This record gives sequence, C-alpha cells and structure tokens, in this order.
Amino acid sequence: MSDAPESIVEYAYDNITEWYLQWVEKQKSPRETYTKKLLDELPPSPSVLDLGCGPGVPVLKMLLDRGAQVVANDISTKQIAMARARFPTATLVAGDMTALTFEPESFHGVVSFYTLFHLPRSKLKAMLTKIHGWMKPGGVLVFNFATIDEEEIHGEFMGYGMFWSSFDVQGNRALLKDVGFDLVQVEVLQAGDGKLEEGNPDFDAEFMWVMARKKTSGVEGSST
Repeated sequence: MSDAPESIVEYAYDNITEWYLQWVEKQKSPRETYTKKLLDELPPSPSVLDLGCGPGVPVLKMLLDRGAQVVANDISTKQIAMARARFPTATLVAGDMTALTFEPESFHGVVSFYTLFHLPRSKLKAMLTKIHGWMKPGGVLVFNFATIDEEEIHGEFMGYGMFWSSFDVQGNRALLKDVGFDLVQVEVLQAGDGKLEEGNPDFDAEFMWVMARKKTSGVEGSST
C-alpha cells in the first residue's frame, strides 16, 4: 500500500467491511434527514449520484426505495461488492471519485456523506466543480464536511490508518459559493448530538451539513 491519501482510505474501507456495515445500520445521523430533503426537492424517478456509497445502507436504499435511478461510487471495491449484492438494480462504480466522468447535466441530485473530507483539500474545489457540472440546473447536492482547518489529518479508524483533510466552516462556505452553488441550508452539528461514547469512531466529532443548489439561469437561491 502506498502513502497516497486515496490508497490509505481504500485500504481501510476494504478491511472494515463487516464492522462498517453493522455500524452504519445502527448509527443514526443527519444523512437520512438530508437524503429525504433531497428526494423531496427532486422530480419523480430522479437521476441521482451517490458518492461514497459504502455498502449501500442507508442512503442508497432510501434512494432506490423512492424510485431514483442511481449511479453509486465508492473507492473500496469490497464496499461496492457488498452494495451490489444488496442492490443489483443500481449502477455501481468502484474507484477514486476524482477520476469519474459523466456527461454534463446528467443528475437531478447528488449525495455524498462522510466522503469528501477524505480527499486532500487541494483537490476539493476541482471535485466540487465536477459535481456542479454533472448536475442539471436547479439540481440539489446534500453532503457533509468536516470543520477543522487542516491540510492533512492522519489517524486511526478501527485499527487502520486513515486520512482526512478539511477547511473550516467559513472556508467551506466560501469554496461552495466560489464554485457556483447556492447554499440552501447549512448547519454544524455534533455527531450523535454530542452523546456518543468515547469508543465510538465519531466521538467528539463535528460536521457541517449542507444542502446546496445549482443555480437555474437568472434565478438566485436562498442562503442560511
């Protein structure tokens, strides 16, 4: 395994598949709320891109249950295999999200939870610009960021090395607006409402949750 951030992240998620599945099945978070917010904003049978789908629960399942046509991506081939076994109707693509290519204006919506902060922040603007280009005008993006202003964070996740990178809240806001998104909703929340036990991987963590919209020509969105 190389020391490149993407290799570190891929190796970790390849090796925690069963534990991670159990964790996401029982660990409630705002991702379910934000997925519902997305679906409520989109037309029937929307096209949706799920970046960082993991084993497909709970988000991919929610999207499919509501009739979405989903393309789902994860850097871990083993996580993709678990998702494929559960949801064979979804289009599943393994690999680094920064290498994905789609036609412009392919998706009504994009979801990406607990994923974008695994990219080096030097690559984040380019990734968000790609996402913006793949979205239809008026399309909706829901996701979360970390809130720590650190270029490289190396740590441990369930016994495996992990990589994170992040701007602070104001830096994240500025980046999204610079790319061209309207910020519909932004909130900073403690993981587990601050009630997680010390052994939980998200103990004492804080995330910035965002709903953003791609502008339609001549129409400005709201910001909170």
